[in-house]
Formats: sequence, structure tokens, C-alpha cells
Amino acid sequence: MKVPFVTACVFALSALPAAAASITVSAFDATSYNTETSLNVRASENFESFSEGNVANGIGTAVGNFSAVGGIGSGGTVTNAGFANNGALLAMRDGNVYGRHSTTDALTGISANDMFLDSNDTQGIRWDVSLGGGMFNKLVLTLSDAADTGAIMEIMVGSTAYSFASQGNGNQKTVVIELDDKVAATSVFFRNRTSSGGLRINDGFSLDDVSVAAVPLPASALLLLAGIGGLGALGRRKKA
Repeated sequence: MKVPFVTACVFALSALPAAAASITVSAFDATSYNTETSLNVRASENFESFSEGNVANGIGTAVGNFSAVGGIGSGGTVTNAGFANNGALLAMRDGNVYGRHSTTDALTGISANDMFLDSNDTQGIRWDVSLGGGMFNKLVLTLSDAADTGAIMEIMVGSTAYSFASQGNGNQKTVVIELDDKVAATSVFFRNRTSSGGLRINDGFSLDDVSVAAVPLPASALLLLAGIGGLGALGRRKKA
């Protein structure tokens, strides 16, 4: 049986690997963050609607679910929490906690906007990104106080990883993750690593101001789709 040309093209495209990712990390400032989130944001989360305290693994938010990677924190963040805390779960916090603090106040100009999601001295945070079926291809967030007490911070999406170490206390980053195709779900890992590659506890960090966007396909992808459509039309014309 002959397979129509356009159908064959669809089969070929579906056989391609899952969307690859690029990860960029830069010093946080409100202007650059607003530039990165200025186009087609589908959902965002700044954690201001949550209350301080431990949160169950898989906590649902506007941008998907967050959970601890593993490990039980035992540092000052846990022992001086001010609420019941066994160090095994993530936590919502406000104010300034050992250098971790919100970036929402800088973005809104409102000092009371100071909530953030804290790793709580666990090995890290897993973010399962989902918009309930909506497609996306760009993720933007802020990361505070990572890799300041000896751990190597690893950010990983699929097989793409970005790592950095030896940062100052209270450092803040803007993280931009771009996928080369739109997807309905993906997972992002923020993990503390040792120099030998193992996971480690007690180098706490925080996430805040998380945005998920569906930006237009790059011109090269649009040209590919247009080319496929043109070849399909040519095939139909020859058949006629």
C-alpha cells in the first residue's frame, strides 16, 4: 500500500526525539525578568496565596506540581523553622531565610509580597510542569541562594543539564528554559550535587516567580512546516 506523501512526513516527524531544551542562567534583575516574560505567558505562580509551613509532596499550583527530590534536611533552616518541620518536605516561607528571599517584591514594588518555595535543606526540588493540557515551550523562574555552601546546583530537563557552584550567600538568578517544540508536560529538576556526583542535603535554595509561556515557533520551524505543506500540494497535483 502506498503511503500518501504528507502522511509519510507526519510519520517521520513523529519519530523524532522528544523536544530538546536549552537552559540559561543569569543574575536576576526585574528588567531582564520582565523581558523574558513579556510574550504569551499562559500561567504564572509567585506563591503569595500560600501560607508559611511545610507543604505536601506534589503540591498543586497554577504551573504544575512541586515535590522534594529526597533526603531529610537537618540544617538551621529545619531546626529553626518556627513551625513543625521534619526536614523531609518542601516549605513555603516568607521574609529572608538564610539568604533565601522572594523576588516578587522587586517585580511588584510591594514589600509584603515576600513568599517563596523553599527546598527546606532537602536534596532539591522537582517541578512537574503542566497547564492541564495546554501547550508550552518556555519556562522562566527565579532561583535564590543556590550553591552557596558547597553544593553544585544542577538544573535538568530531559537529558539537558546546567550546573554551577561557588555562589555568594543570597545570590539570585533568573533561569530561562526553552524547548524546541511545544509540549503539554515536562519535568524540571533542581538538585544539589557533590563534586563526585552524589546528591547532598543542607544547601538550601528557593524558587519564585515561575512563568510558563507558549511563544511562537522560530522561523526555521515555520519554514519546515510550510515546506511540508508545499510538497504535499505538489504531490496531489502530480497525482491529478
